[in-house]
Amino acid sequence: MRKLYSSLFAVAATAAMAQSLPFNFESATAGMVGYDGATFTIVPNPSTTGNSSANVAKIVKVNVADQWAGGKITGVTSLDFSAASTTVLSMDVYTTQPVGTVIKIKLEAPYTGEVDAVTTVSGAWHTLLFDFGIPACAGSADLVIMPQPFTNGGGTTFYVDNIQQIAGGIATPLAGLPITFEAGATTDHFFSFESAILSVVANPHQNSGNTSANVAKLVRHRGAPFGGSKITFTNPIDFATHTVLTMKVWTSAPIGTNVTLKTEKPFWGVERSVQTTKTGEWETLSFDFAGSLSDMPTLTFLFDFAAGSTNVGDGSANSTFFFDDVKYAAIPLSRDELALLNAVRVTPNPTLDRWTFSTGTPIRVELCDIQGKVLAVAEGTENVVVNAANLPSGIYIARIHSGETTVSQRVAKR
Repeated sequence: MRKLYSSLFAVAATAAMAQSLPFNFESATAGMVGYDGATFTIVPNPSTTGNSSANVAKIVKVNVADQWAGGKITGVTSLDFSAASTTVLSMDVYTTQPVGTVIKIKLEAPYTGEVDAVTTVSGAWHTLLFDFGIPACAGSADLVIMPQPFTNGGGTTFYVDNIQQIAGGIATPLAGLPITFEAGATTDHFFSFESAILSVVANPHQNSGNTSANVAKLVRHRGAPFGGSKITFTNPIDFATHTVLTMKVWTSAPIGTNVTLKTEKPFWGVERSVQTTKTGEWETLSFDFAGSLSDMPTLTFLFDFAAGSTNVGDGSANSTFFFDDVKYAAIPLSRDELALLNAVRVTPNPTLDRWTFSTGTPIRVELCDIQGKVLAVAEGTENVVVNAANLPSGIYIARIHSGETTVSQRVAKR
């Protein structure tokens, strides 16, 4: 009977310790543990500006040599990021460390994934978002908060609060190549890792070298040398017929910077690296995968990386890379897309009050801000006018639809 009572007591104790998000630290929170010499405690809020909570959690990386020290909350029952309604972890952060400091969230017991976010202010509360939409983690019991990984401690201090799950986007996977950012791949299609952050943005270097309105931007912040981003297709990347991939790249990093594409499946990968030949210009790089397997669905992007290198990013211009039009070299982009892009005329651009879109065919135009929010819609048979009189000055994206074909054009308001 004593063994039975002991077992029942253990089950009851475990159930009592089980907890779920959100965490606001206004009262004692079970399962808080500092690891690798860090302390993880509940303290009075050091600043109520931007966060009115009375109490918050404090992490101190005590030891200089413990780069990966942090805090964890064990026994969490709600670490399921497989639904769009809970795919993002939101956490308020306060630190006096420099802007661009990396905060890592790991899911453990068992390990199912990790995501980084980067601070945008110093000495003030702000909210960081950790998007687990891909690979949609689920099944862990420990929530690990690792501030400033790959960086020595020695008393560096971080405050966190209001940890909760919020809605995010889980993009429908793309079937395969090519990757363009006009009407296909979005930020939500990519999963960034080890302090690299990828986003789809308006092309800041639009010229004859790349006329696309949208491109991908990847910034390597301080972290692992192999920080990058990946996309997984529903179909494997097929090198049986076409063995060379091409990709347009723009960076201000020095000529000779490595650019790596890696095809992957679980426990296996093949990578090809080339070096840039230009700086401050768009160029098309070619990656020859002759002899590679054709059963790998994931394509990983690594910049300024070489095997055995200890080179890490720093968030600067030389750690920033733009890329676009990832495709099989022998297969052009959609002829319909190219034809529509060549047919579109936007006048005047920039404008003071309105744009006129002319193609000679019926079109529908959606005017969006650079975050993708639709601001206006217009359609017509040949010339479509979009009113800009009430818009603030800036850059906008026009999505132009003709039948089943969609392209994007960058437009400006003076």
